[in-house]
Amino acid sequence: MRLLGVGMVHYRAYLLDHDRHVISVANLQCADEQEARERAQQLVDANDIELWQLDRRIAVCEAGITRTSQAAGQGSVRRAQPPTMKSK
Repeated sequence: MRLLGVGMVHYRAYLLDHDRHVISVANLQCADEQEARERAQQLVDANDIELWQLDRRIAVCEAGITRTSQAAGQGSVRRAQPPTMKSK
């Protein structure tokens, strides 16, 4: 049995607007990178999500990709600049 929080890694999932500015961020505590990818994918709705661990971008979950195509391994990862905070 794994104790809650023991061995967990911190990730951040950034919700991006159409100009790739950060709208919000979700802090994720996951056992491994695969779990972090799965949890970030669950956050996708109308906006893209970028998953980061510290200064390393792990994945981009695109809003336009259907769950069916992802299950078939047809999802894509874009090469993009790191997200920028939107000024108020």
